[in-house]
Amino acid sequence: MNIRPSSLPKLALCGQYEGTKTTSEAASRGTKLDGIFRDAWQTGEFPRDLDEIDRKAVYWALNQMILLSGNRARVETDDKNCKIKIPGMEHVGTADAICAGQRWHADLKTGQIYNYRAQMAAYALGLMEAHNCSEWTAHLLFCDQQEVRTHKFSRSDAAFIVAEIIGNVGSEPVINDYCGWCSKSMVCPPRLAAQETALATSGDSFLQLIEDPARLGDFLNRCKILADFEEAAKAKARGLLESGIDVPGWRLQKPRISEFVSADVLAAYASELDPIEIIRAQGSLSAKKAKELWAKAGLSLPAGAITSKQSQSPMVQA
Repeated sequence: MNIRPSSLPKLALCGQYEGTKTTSEAASRGTKLDGIFRDAWQTGEFPRDLDEIDRKAVYWALNQMILLSGNRARVETDDKNCKIKIPGMEHVGTADAICAGQRWHADLKTGQIYNYRAQMAAYALGLMEAHNCSEWTAHLLFCDQQEVRTHKFSRSDAAFIVAEIIGNVGSEPVINDYCGWCSKSMVCPPRLAAQETALATSGDSFLQLIEDPARLGDFLNRCKILADFEEAAKAKARGLLESGIDVPGWRLQKPRISEFVSADVLAAYASELDPIEIIRAQGSLSAKKAKELWAKAGLSLPAGAITSKQSQSPMVQA
């Protein structure tokens, strides 16, 4: 069965999941940092044009690899040597790093923290098969959050996880957090029914609905799905308008143009300008950036320097 290991967490929640063929900006960044991470481990070299955020993310991941290996065991990151044949799956997986001597592999993850346990179980199963062992450890390196999440597997546990998900393929669709990544998201029957229900809510029924906590929560879930359809419709309308096709009731405005002076230019002219006025014009720093700035000078942030503001508590789907 030609299922990608990366699809297993999605298929565990919905047996109808199919990935889209388009590549998002976030996915492209993940692929780029993955390549830099592999090459840097092998050669110790970094691209000069890597921005500070990406540089810190990869540096952190490399340091974690040193800690995980105890700076002793060999860790393989060459793409061609990190291929994994997984029992029961046609698609060959690729880990980001494999330390066969210590029975672990690592995967670099960018962006938000998601549950990748099923994907890691598949890799672990293939590696236990390849190295004839009964236990394996997977380390997820979430480089943007600088957090390591570790999963330990026995061969039987990993085989059960993979088999259970493969057995779920083709089952009825279920709305879940990965719907936006699925190629069927705009034709999925439960999602279509949910957005139709949200649109059909009348004034009187809505007033009754918001007084019932259970119905209110369900309505908010449906509104999230409706928002996905709205974004898809906007993207289509924008494409038509940009092609010169009229969409009644909608038009494109002139794009906003923002002008700015870069930090490099300010630094170059700092001796000719008042540094205090430059700082005030730039505004406040985040506490994290301020601490880093003081640390570079070999100092600690002065007591009482940090001012706190508390926003309204975010409401998220539980």
